[in-house]
Amino acid sequence: MIIERYLLREAAYTFLGVGLLLTLIQMSTVFVRILADTAEGKYPVGIVMELFFYRGVGNLVFILPLSFFLGILLALGRLYKDSEMTALVACGVGPKRVYRAIGGLSVAVAMLMGGLALWFAPWAEEQVHLVIDEAEASSQIEGLEAGRFNKSDSGEYLIYMEEIGDEGRRLENVFGYAQDREQQRPHLLTSENGYQTVRGRGGDRYLVFVDGYRYEGDPAGDDFRLIEFREHGVLVRERPVVASERRRRAVSSGELWESEDPSDMAELQWRISVPISAVLFGLLAVPLARTSPRQGRYGKLFFAIVIYIAYNNLLTVARASLREGEYGPEVGLWWVHLLVVALVIALVWWQGRMPGPKQPGVAK
Repeated sequence: MIIERYLLREAAYTFLGVGLLLTLIQMSTVFVRILADTAEGKYPVGIVMELFFYRGVGNLVFILPLSFFLGILLALGRLYKDSEMTALVACGVGPKRVYRAIGGLSVAVAMLMGGLALWFAPWAEEQVHLVIDEAEASSQIEGLEAGRFNKSDSGEYLIYMEEIGDEGRRLENVFGYAQDREQQRPHLLTSENGYQTVRGRGGDRYLVFVDGYRYEGDPAGDDFRLIEFREHGVLVRERPVVASERRRRAVSSGELWESEDPSDMAELQWRISVPISAVLFGLLAVPLARTSPRQGRYGKLFFAIVIYIAYNNLLTVARASLREGEYGPEVGLWWVHLLVVALVIALVWWQGRMPGPKQPGVAK
């Protein structure tokens, strides 16, 4: 077990180092992008740090698989460069012990990545939109002006407020007029106070009348009604496109599992691919890391990055094909993972046929 612990420690430390470096780069990029959007007026200043946290941590699912792959590759590459792997082989350390150490670490990292991809990342994505929506609702009355009549996006309501106070959080002396489309009769809404809020995943904006009255029908007719209410919401701004785009990334994995929609299946398989990639790249790094001392620990780094990019591009293509219904979920993204398995087998077989001393991962 001493050898396994040594290999595990080397791989884990290198993985953490690479992961920390790539995470800092990624977080810096996210922070700069958020600051740029804030400077353009897209986001309020007060939500910058919240957006930075949720978006940065949510993007870890894209950083950790590459960090793990490169970490294992560099750790084993150093052992080959310093001839430590040759010494281990001479002492009778076979491939099973190497795979046992790397495999154990791969399973642990896969569990971490699975939790991030299946639960935490969708939650973080939803929090991003909630923070933005709440900030917009509390900081300004978007598209509405005091002292003039404003139309809702649907054209159903004509809205007037005498004053907007408390930095846009409170409306005073609010009036609304609408023509009932079904019964073809008008109704009026009046209240001394109101506020604007965002509800639902789509970010639809509602104007809420507080402690007011609703007048329906003709005051001179028999169908006239006066209704007193505590709160009455009016849809003033719809964002259906945002809701459609947002739901797919923010919906829980449990809902995706129960859905039969091809787009939901594609999203679920995409999330499942994250922990699978940890195991696959952990296995792939063992034969790929084999180098001569002259090549150094970075000898296979370029090929590793090319393989990783190709893998992700194929996943993207397979995801789009599944979403469009070109084939069923039984094919889905699984064929891409099988290609990596085939590559691992091919590398082990090819290196086993090479002349010279056998290395872990290719022979007993």
